[in-house]
Amino acid sequence: MLYLYGPPASGKTTLAKALALEWGRMYVDLDEEIVRRAGKTIPEIFAESGEAGFRRIESETLRSVDAPIVSLGGGTLLDPANREYAESRGMVVVLDVDAETVARRIAAAGGTRPLGDMLERRRAHYASFAHHAGPDAKILLPRPLRGRITPPPSKSHQHRLLIAEFLAASPDSVATSPLFAPDPADCADIAATKRCIAALSRSAPGDEVELDVGESGSTLRFFAPLAAALVRRARFVRRGRLAERPFVEYESIQPGVHELRGDVSSQFATGLLFALPILDGDSRIRFTTPLESRGYVDMTLDVVRRHGIVVEETEDGFVVPGRQRYSSTGAAEAERDWSGAAFWLAANALGSEIQVCGLDSASHQPDRAAPALIERILKAGAEGGQEETIDVSGCPDLYPALAVVAHAKGAGRVRFTGTERLRIKESDRLAAMDEVFANPCDVDPRNDHRIAMAAAVYSTVLDTPVVIHDASCVAKSYPGFWDEFKMDLYAVTGWPLAKTGSPAIHNAAHAAAGRKAEMVSYPAKTIEDALEFARRCGVKGMAVTIPHKESVMKHLDFIDDAAREIGAVNTVVFGADGLKRGYNTDERGFAEAVLKFAGRDSLVGVRAALLGDGGAAKAVRHALVRLGAEVETFHRRPLAPGFDLIVNATPVDPIPEYAFRGDELVYDLRYEPPVMPLMARASAAGCRVENGLSMLKAQARGQLALFAAR
Repeated sequence: MLYLYGPPASGKTTLAKALALEWGRMYVDLDEEIVRRAGKTIPEIFAESGEAGFRRIESETLRSVDAPIVSLGGGTLLDPANREYAESRGMVVVLDVDAETVARRIAAAGGTRPLGDMLERRRAHYASFAHHAGPDAKILLPRPLRGRITPPPSKSHQHRLLIAEFLAASPDSVATSPLFAPDPADCADIAATKRCIAALSRSAPGDEVELDVGESGSTLRFFAPLAAALVRRARFVRRGRLAERPFVEYESIQPGVHELRGDVSSQFATGLLFALPILDGDSRIRFTTPLESRGYVDMTLDVVRRHGIVVEETEDGFVVPGRQRYSSTGAAEAERDWSGAAFWLAANALGSEIQVCGLDSASHQPDRAAPALIERILKAGAEGGQEETIDVSGCPDLYPALAVVAHAKGAGRVRFTGTERLRIKESDRLAAMDEVFANPCDVDPRNDHRIAMAAAVYSTVLDTPVVIHDASCVAKSYPGFWDEFKMDLYAVTGWPLAKTGSPAIHNAAHAAAGRKAEMVSYPAKTIEDALEFARRCGVKGMAVTIPHKESVMKHLDFIDDAAREIGAVNTVVFGADGLKRGYNTDERGFAEAVLKFAGRDSLVGVRAALLGDGGAAKAVRHALVRLGAEVETFHRRPLAPGFDLIVNATPVDPIPEYAFRGDELVYDLRYEPPVMPLMARASAAGCRVENGLSMLKAQARGQLALFAAR
């Protein structure tokens, strides 16, 4: 359970509602529940019983509510017994809101908060809780993901394409080209590269120019030699940890031999490969240590060569002729990002079912190694697996995603090497991931986008809510990352609904079709309870089973002719227009299943006995008549002999004493367990039998079509 706590007017109820819609989980607002049960407003309870009386009612109500998300009152956990109860049942997250906001909201509440602004008096109390969430925190509720996802453009590739096209363009065309225009969909690093291009295009040789590279190491290291080659005196604005990371400054740059260490960052080589071709003389790049992350340099070589630049490879580096001109390719669409995709591939390894689209397996991106490396980790973690050593020196950005898979599935048999440069990324990624595994429910990503995304993927297999602080840091490379966690919600409801195959069938279909959708089971004693769940959680469609198929009809705005004629609804579609529409897919589902079972095209000439008279039985009767059978219903009376087909539409065996001839067809709508007592007796007598799983699957196809048509 997730308990949201904090000062009055801190937004607990608003957040609870938002989380319920985002995750498809029921919420309860404790104050609303108190008012509902007491039949009085909270100020009225205070006026009649005082604060002590209110706190007694509050404590009783706290212990009686049961929902995945509970929004507490601002003083509920002042009572140590209440605090112990909540912390033993779930995770308490305190919402941190500034004093000015709380005061403004209390004043706007117009006397409905009898204790007024208690923030300062209770500040130490709120601070004593372990888990807090500020305005930039993301709260995740565990669930596997499914759907079709297309990762964003590779920022590594996009950086290179933008720079090459800039070098091929005139300053006027840069100013007017949409290619270089700011785009809200850009990640922060690409926005930094576009800012630098704009600043350089507005300047002239000899000018001093300020280049704001943000936190982008690529932008900084690419533009340092390039600005010097363009004869600009660049002053770089570096943010975050970028100021601590290795950097080579160029007051000027001349043709000749340029020596680099190959084990620090391939980005230094890329910067020179862009800059050296436009100098007045020939140059050479020589690596003094072996080049790591060679794939990134190959990506650069591919881009510059496509833009007309000649580069020759040597044993220890490259020869770059001078006096070359870049030529535009007329296209600058970047490949999709393998490093971003790696998080979804890791989620799949942990049990999610995501179709990752748009990736180029022939890409030069080093992170295209992700599927093979994940497979090695899973193989090591399997029963009888052998220890694996995985070198990430050539693809360091993969480490956070791979570490999650290794921690969850590697069985301690995976060791990573080549991790030295991980210490000097946006964070110390080795230490940061160790912290994630030590406390996965409360994550400080250290302003590192890849740590936040790795923790989010890990959350899909945890059994507790997860708070990720500074969640917006993912915008550095993947601005839409959090949107990928959203899924449409569907539900099946009934009572007692102890076992139902609908979620498994629907979710398998959603995964196969690449739909970002989830069906959950919601047992509800009354259809009104189920519909309230649907309203609060934004349910798009609901499968309805015993005993609600008839009672749901009075709550619907539209019922199709077949369902009205049958007198039962098993499918409710909640339209985008706010209307609730009812259908019956049981009839066609049973018709399809029974014809296949009987091996016939129709049931003309078949005498059918129908056991039961509920909503499902009405749909079965309608189907049997439509298929040409002669049907007799037996409801609370013994079954007479002489029938060819016997269909049980009750939750029990209603004919325990019946003597089968041995040539009857017996179909039991129940399917869990697979062989019911009725089926076992009939089979022992020689009858052909089948359970209702075939009907469940067939009617589910009809439901899925109706849900999709929404």
